[in-house]
Amino acid sequence: MKKVLPVLLSLLIANVMVTGQNTSVGVFGGMNISNVNGIYNSDGYYTNTTTLITKQFGVVLSYPISERLSLFSDAGYYEKGFKYSTDNDMVGGATVSGQTKIKSVDVPLTLKIGMFKNQLFYIRTGVYLSFLLSAKNNDTIVYPDPDFGISITENDITDKMNKTVFGFTAGAGFNIPVGKSLGILFDVAYRLDLSDAFHNSQTSVWPNKNSDTYYVNTNEVGNRNLTISAGLSYRFSSKK
Repeated sequence: MKKVLPVLLSLLIANVMVTGQNTSVGVFGGMNISNVNGIYNSDGYYTNTTTLITKQFGVVLSYPISERLSLFSDAGYYEKGFKYSTDNDMVGGATVSGQTKIKSVDVPLTLKIGMFKNQLFYIRTGVYLSFLLSAKNNDTIVYPDPDFGISITENDITDKMNKTVFGFTAGAGFNIPVGKSLGILFDVAYRLDLSDAFHNSQTSVWPNKNSDTYYVNTNEVGNRNLTISAGLSYRFSSKK
């Protein structure tokens, strides 16, 4: 499946260039409301995770296979991640909080079902592949009195993550016609990693830029995201 998705998308794009049969292409941009599932422990303490709002942009492709059904993809650049904080003090009374930001190129392939006149409203579901570009932690450690202080570090954790992740997506949206060929897109989708984003590990030592070390335990950690997008599409008319 990991090899099939990019091949299918390449074939669809090639078909658009050759035939142009009622196919729509366009661009989109928007935001990700992102968090994770699984266990992510920092320095031996349970870590609470909360949502992180990030950005996304890319290209859309809709290829009709029947009057109501189309193959739809919103491939592009996606930022994901989460905020985190320990639920109790670390050794010595210090606390840690921060965020993890993950950058990737995602290639979805979904089946879109159009409804109403001109398929104004649609629902879609399918799968995606996510190809990792980079991942970083930004930690803020607060030390208590009498040696009060704040330490901020940035840690590259790209090598702690899997390079390719497989996932499920489902969503819905509107494609509002503007004239004969143009359309305005509004799309909302939920995405869930079905394979682990992080390597599963027990008390792994992760060094940071300050040459300090901290211990992170990850188990079955995967991304989950709500994507909200808007964009423009152009429909190629049927050749007769």
